[in-house]
Amino acid sequence: MKTRYKLLCSSLLIFSFSGYASEPDTITSQFEAALLCQAKAIDGREPKVVKWLNEQNVEVKNLDELIDLEYYFAKPLQILNVTVPFVRYVGDSGSYFFATAKGDMDMFAKSIGAKPVPENLQEVLSWGDIGKYYKYAEPVTVENPYPNTVIIGRNEESKPGEFYFGCKTFDY
Repeated sequence: MKTRYKLLCSSLLIFSFSGYASEPDTITSQFEAALLCQAKAIDGREPKVVKWLNEQNVEVKNLDELIDLEYYFAKPLQILNVTVPFVRYVGDSGSYFFATAKGDMDMFAKSIGAKPVPENLQEVLSWGDIGKYYKYAEPVTVENPYPNTVIIGRNEESKPGEFYFGCKTFDY
């Protein structure tokens, strides 16, 4: 009996040192943090960042001189309870780092504590015509009347079971 336990403990120890035990998926965790306004957006205009992303099998397309980037994943990311095959980063005055997601939008919004966008904030808290739910990343204050905000929604181009979510930043 003792030999079995020794073998089991040895196997667990080997797996923990090999990186198979609980090693975080850095691409997923970095994109998740940026999409949920917990970290800066990943800027694929920087050569060092592009190199790192390419090493992680992420294709970056720079569409404009301003911020207009697309990120394509060889294997879609699993973020919370949704699948993310594609992320986009656009900006000029403020920015929006957002994912095209597949899954249940209402369940996703509830899982992060997002609330429905009230009528009086529809214009401020939407990206184009997207904006059904929102969650402030930090409190609204006199010094920061427009904090970074997670926006969740869909538009008429969205396929069934598909929606957008991401971090909207404001310049003011």
